[in-house]
Amino acid sequence: MASITSLGAGSGIFSNDLVDQLINADRKPAELRLDQKQQRTELALSAFGKIKSSLEGIKAPLDALAKPGGLQAFSGSSSSEGVATVSVDPATAGRGSYSLNVTQLAQAQSVASAPGVYTDSDTTTVGTGTLTLNVGGVSADITVDGSNNTLDGLAAAINEANAGVSAGVVDTGSGFRLVMTADESGQANAIQVSVADDDGNQTDTSGLSQFVFDGTTSNMEETVQARDALMEINGIAVSRSTNTVEGVVEGLTFDLKSVGTSSIKVEQDSTVVAERVQEFVGKFNALQDAIKQVSGYNAETGRGGVLNGDSALRSLQSDLRSILTSVPANMEGSPVRILADAGITTNPSTGKLDFDQAKFTEQLESNPEAVNNLFAGEGGAGGIAERATELVTQFLSSNGTLSTRTDGLNQTLSQIQDERDQLDLRLDTLRERLVKQFSAADSLISQLQSTGNYVAQQLGAIAPSNDQN
Repeated sequence: MASITSLGAGSGIFSNDLVDQLINADRKPAELRLDQKQQRTELALSAFGKIKSSLEGIKAPLDALAKPGGLQAFSGSSSSEGVATVSVDPATAGRGSYSLNVTQLAQAQSVASAPGVYTDSDTTTVGTGTLTLNVGGVSADITVDGSNNTLDGLAAAINEANAGVSAGVVDTGSGFRLVMTADESGQANAIQVSVADDDGNQTDTSGLSQFVFDGTTSNMEETVQARDALMEINGIAVSRSTNTVEGVVEGLTFDLKSVGTSSIKVEQDSTVVAERVQEFVGKFNALQDAIKQVSGYNAETGRGGVLNGDSALRSLQSDLRSILTSVPANMEGSPVRILADAGITTNPSTGKLDFDQAKFTEQLESNPEAVNNLFAGEGGAGGIAERATELVTQFLSSNGTLSTRTDGLNQTLSQIQDERDQLDLRLDTLRERLVKQFSAADSLISQLQSTGNYVAQQLGAIAPSNDQN
């Protein structure tokens, strides 16, 4: 805003400083009120942000416990890990014991060109034409011409073809040999090689024909036989093309290491399940801490949190406690009816949950189905975790209570800014009016002073003449 440089020049009474003092006297109470209102609103927004973060934290463990298999976790063990190891998919595996007898490991086939033919790998030609690879029922044609008709060139062309075969050249000390190895193990991935030799003979041992290995003509030597993994599981014969055996027992994967026997056991891992429940308890207690921080009352200071008495938080706490202390439908006669039966109790002095892991583990091992139903529900009726998940999800939804409250607070902040803008406009108008009024008064006083000075001068001039008379 432009400075009023001439104000007060005539009278010395009115000044820019006086205008500023009057404007500030009007501004400060309004700004103080708006500042306090904005601070309260921003604190409330921050408080709801903490509640939202805590609710999002509790949602993940609740989701896990609400699933039908959320209270199941299985681990597998092998009596001889040198023979086989086992990995478990907890979502589909179940308890069981399996006797494993591995009689043969899967291996990938390797074939090599005849020995004693090549004294070098990069100058002697191997012939020209088309070499066709067939692995696992997939064929690939490789053109051999003047650009690649050496052992090194042929090996590079085979590798570039991505035909399920890798190739290399081996220096045996008494000559060089081309070696092809199937990328995958098992009989289904055995290598077959046929040629269209430019010399017109497709089966002799000269030119490209020397690499024929098609089940009828074997001009290459099989150095490693293609084999499937063979084993017995509880006396049932099983074969697979790889040493990683899946799908034989649902949820289990066997990794075969050597020929031999091993006993496989799959058991409920109570420790893992207890950790999931402990995570839920910890997140719930963190939510209680957050609620207490923003809405609690301090008797010593006589002050409450920014959300003290907030109806939304009271409703959230009340609904959660009601769910956590209820008996789910269809479980009235269950040996595990409420969370307390599973070792999860509410501390009356803090509102937090206490977790007795030993009691929980005992109930899980004695009544696994009842404990699972307590959290996940039974017969279409929601369990405790499922119902709590629905409540939290509803509270966090885009049209839920939390969003409604934060939207209202953000609208309040917008209104506060509007009030600040209106205050500035009103005070600008007031300043202009004061300047006009003070300028007019200053001009009038200046005129009066000028008139007074003139009268005084006239009176002064009259006085000497009166003295002479």
